[in-house]
Amino acid sequence: MYKLLPILFAILWPVKSHDLIAQTLGTRNFGGYHTGIDILVPENTPIFAICDGTVVTNNTNSYSTAFDNYWNSFVIIEHDCNDDVIFGYYGHITSDIPKLRKVKRGQLLGYVVMAKSILDKSTQLGIDRPSNIHLHFGLNKSYLRKQWGYAPSLTAVIEAGWINPLTYLNSDN
Repeated sequence: MYKLLPILFAILWPVKSHDLIAQTLGTRNFGGYHTGIDILVPENTPIFAICDGTVVTNNTNSYSTAFDNYWNSFVIIEHDCNDDVIFGYYGHITSDIPKLRKVKRGQLLGYVVMAKSILDKSTQLGIDRPSNIHLHFGLNKSYLRKQWGYAPSLTAVIEAGWINPLTYLNSDN
């Protein structure tokens, strides 16, 4: 049995409209286990910082295909939320904020990009699916560059330190 350390803070929602959660932490889909939550929002929805922090990875707008840009577009921020360090993973977004830039709680980070539905993984073709547009949002106590989005097992999700964002999202915003 794994026990997570308590986190003593409430964070802002990364999007203003957060009524529809498509997936939650640990749900199984596409052959893996989910490492965060998917918040359904329209394309170009603004994304905001949950707490003060520093951008440690901005991996957006750097790929030649729509497929690669969608699946590889994410920003990771090392957040300081009431002196508790946590890493926020903001997936399927576009952002111009450079690595090592300081951000403030509530600061605009970027915008949600169009989601793709994979038709053929071997050729990496995708089609636009407006019903799938979402922000993938994950929290972790560690910096994990390579394992975001999905993990091979529920045990791997837990062992990697993924935390359920719904536990800490402030219900007032």
